[in-house]
Amino acid sequence: MARRRKKRIRMQPRFFLILVAVMGTIIIALLLVKKVQGDKQALLEATPVPTATVAPTATPKPALPDDVTVTRADSANPSSFGFSNDIKVDGKDVSSFRRSEEVSFPRDTEYSVLPGITTFGGNNYRNTFAYGTVSISDKRLRQQWSKTIGALGNWSGTGWTGQPLIVQWPAATVAVMNVKQTYKDAGTDLTEVIYPAMDGNIYFLDLETGEATRDAINTGIVQKGTSCVDPRGYPLLYVGQGIPVENDQNNAAAYVRVYSLITGEQIGQFGGFDWFARRIWQAYDGSPMISDDTLVYGGENGIFYTVKLNAQFDVSAGTVSIDPDGLIKSRYEGTGYSKSDATGARWYGIESSVSAFRNYAFFTDNGGRLQCVDLNTMAIKYVVDVTDESDSSVVVEESYDDNTIYLYTGSQVRSTGSDLPEGFGYSYQRKINGLTGAIIWEKRWICSTGDSSASGGIVATPHVGQGQISDLVIYSFSLAALSNGATTTESSETPDPEATAESETTDATTEVLPQQNSGGGYSIGGRIVAYDKSTGNIVWSIEQTNDYWASPVVVYDEQGKAYLIQCDRGGYITMYDASSGIQLNSLDLGSRIDSTPAVFNNMLVVGTRGKGGSGKAPQIVCVKIS
Repeated sequence: MARRRKKRIRMQPRFFLILVAVMGTIIIALLLVKKVQGDKQALLEATPVPTATVAPTATPKPALPDDVTVTRADSANPSSFGFSNDIKVDGKDVSSFRRSEEVSFPRDTEYSVLPGITTFGGNNYRNTFAYGTVSISDKRLRQQWSKTIGALGNWSGTGWTGQPLIVQWPAATVAVMNVKQTYKDAGTDLTEVIYPAMDGNIYFLDLETGEATRDAINTGIVQKGTSCVDPRGYPLLYVGQGIPVENDQNNAAAYVRVYSLITGEQIGQFGGFDWFARRIWQAYDGSPMISDDTLVYGGENGIFYTVKLNAQFDVSAGTVSIDPDGLIKSRYEGTGYSKSDATGARWYGIESSVSAFRNYAFFTDNGGRLQCVDLNTMAIKYVVDVTDESDSSVVVEESYDDNTIYLYTGSQVRSTGSDLPEGFGYSYQRKINGLTGAIIWEKRWICSTGDSSASGGIVATPHVGQGQISDLVIYSFSLAALSNGATTTESSETPDPEATAESETTDATTEVLPQQNSGGGYSIGGRIVAYDKSTGNIVWSIEQTNDYWASPVVVYDEQGKAYLIQCDRGGYITMYDASSGIQLNSLDLGSRIDSTPAVFNNMLVVGTRGKGGSGKAPQIVCVKIS
């Protein structure tokens, strides 16, 4: 039987070329996939970098040129006020200083990589207490949840400034923190409320439910001010002590403490009883801030501090640490200041939260002066007289059109005015050129000098408008003299928005100055004023019996429409149309509110004192804005 001859197939050269090309493509694709997977793994193992804070306006404003610098006006010469400063570096006195690693703060919208509110006023400009935008349908405030808290001696609830932090942690960070296992198992981001209170506890709560996300940290100290989360996304919490405690040497000491949010343990502290201070009182109500690994904060002892943290966060290992060095202290001297808080004298002490633009820090003090300090030399660049004690934080505004920055300040009232009845003085509101110290405009209003527990004027930080109200700056007053046109709001009943919308609000053409009552003094209460940024003219104002320690909080929708939310010391939260001052809704929380709220999208959180109002115990309350 004959064999069948096999057919031989010849391979063309083109076939091999195509085969090589296909195989090469497959290999490249596999390498790319591997690289992407490797990049993803590296991202998980590196420090998380979430989305930066979103500004409430759709189009970012242009940045100022890199070469803008402070050129002091003659009116702001420190020598005119007898100002000088001493500098101590790592415990040693120095005649001059130049930082080896320069510090420069970013723009406000670039301050934090964590979504949320990570310090007082949201960033280094101290210009927002709200993150994200709101969706407003029925213009109402509704309580979502509450948590009852306690007291430490006479200090109950949350105080001034007492703003909570609201932070959205990425899932990779949640997995290594000491949160409850259910949050780790979820494998998702966690939006957490962090709230140091005056009862000696730091509370950690789920924004959505109010449930505890982890065990509270019992510090055993009074915490009145606002804390700070490391804006780099590191799980580090910095908390100031509001009331000093006697130390082993029988001196009243206070600290800024640093806590690991991985273990919940304290891992560092700064302060104590500082012998370098010109003032005996030691406390830290101001909120710290961080840039270039450097912590910046002011003390009520009159010292301005910076410290290199050498912070490290390894998410894959689940560790976070600090190794501080380079503690820099600057103490100032000024004409008329007293070490003993004498009556009629100016007091040392930085109670406001320090603000910053690039390498320049700005703060007001208990003595009624505003300082601009170069962070890289600690030199005082200029000084502005703001008349009286100022605990309100300086708000920074960039102006690309004017090639400068502006500062907005407000003062309290501790001294009786020479032309006023005993117990009344003037509170001043000012717009200042931040690069020269020159005053652009100033306004004043009669307020009570108050008593040892509270003075009148402005303790709230103003809001510099954006979006629809980019032409306004809003101030809230305490113990202000009421005008004849005022509508009072008793704390025992909720205001009716429909009935009071028109009568509570006045404009520049109908503004009525306060008139003395039959006893020769003034009726006093709360006052909110919206000034035109350019002129300082009053656009609208609101008056009521309950006064304000909380800062005005403004939220914006996606179109830039602005809504003012104001807490008062009668226990109410009230929402207004921020462009007109017309009241929209009000909610009674049951006791005095001294703290400033923080807002994350449509959710607002604030603490109460458990004093005054309708008598409810101190609480942390979450309110939905709708």
